[in-house]
This record gives sequence, C-alpha cells and structure tokens, in this order.
Amino acid sequence: MLNDLLTRHTAPGGGYSYLPLGIDPHTLVESLADHHGAPRTLVLDGLRDPTANDLCGAALLGLLEGRAVTIRAWVYGDQWIGAGTARDAEGVVRPVLATAPRRESR
Repeated sequence: MLNDLLTRHTAPGGGYSYLPLGIDPHTLVESLADHHGAPRTLVLDGLRDPTANDLCGAALLGLLEGRAVTIRAWVYGDQWIGAGTARDAEGVVRPVLATAPRRESR
C-alpha cells in the first residue's frame, strides 16, 4: 500500500491528499521511517518547528496552508515526503500524505 501511495503522490510539482480516516497516521509514519530512515518533525501538535526552512522540508507546509497538526518529513529522491495529520476544510483532523520538490543546498 505504501508504494502505491508514494507512486500516486510523487508528481513533479508536489501536492497532498487526505487519506481515509481508517488509515492510522502513526502506522503510516512508522512505515515510511522503516523505508526512509528517521524523519524530521516539521509540525508537532500544531506548532511549526521554527528552524524549518526550504532545505529541510518546509515546502510541504506551504501546501497545507496552516492546517498541519503533525507532519514528519523525509527526503525521497528530488522530493520531500510528508506524512502525519492535518485539518481538512471542515476542521476534521485526518491522515495526510504530501510531496514537494526538494531544493538542494548550494
């Protein structure tokens, strides 16, 4: 299932999708960590890491427009993968998967 989700969400420009409520976001994060190593926490309990910038996955947060509740990030080729939870348009906290282009340091 994880590979299918990543295949659908690794478009060149990035994007995000709310996942079905039956998907446990903790299990999703653990599965990604098993494949991609320890994540960077960008948002925890709705609070953004003040050190997060474009070099460490903050582009994922721009996609979620302030709705992120808990987001963890990994490098995936030339993209960032973000997984966790975010509020949908109705304010319901749902599992979310996001990808964004990765800017490399120069």
